[in-house]
Amino acid sequence: MKNNSDSTGPGKKHSIGAGGGMGDDEGPGAGRGDSYGGPYANVATLPQCVYCPDPQYTDEAREAKLQGKVTLRVLVSAGGRAAQVQIIQGIGMGLDERAMETVRGWKFVAARDAARRNVPAWITIELIFRLI
Repeated sequence: MKNNSDSTGPGKKHSIGAGGGMGDDEGPGAGRGDSYGGPYANVATLPQCVYCPDPQYTDEAREAKLQGKVTLRVLVSAGGRAAQVQIIQGIGMGLDERAMETVRGWKFVAARDAARRNVPAWITIELIFRLI
């Protein structure tokens, strides 16, 4: 069967199913996209923040009474730090930069794979800016 379908077994793509499914080949793996590029591709647990202070308002945003949400895509390293931070949706007036700066200082419990090893993983973080 492996010779005809490129499926399981020691065929050329080293995966379960056709293409870059779960297995020891590079690819999206099952379920989480580009979360982790190593063996068996996915994480068993997601990162969790253990030290996550709120970002501070900029003077400009406070004067304009701007409120809203900044959404970030964050690669949490195996060491529990934000290795890469990307803005998915921002609100401007310096709040996007404040959100990114704050998240870079957060400390996380890293994601773990099925063998309970720390692995890097992408997560989405939403930071809400509200005036009190």
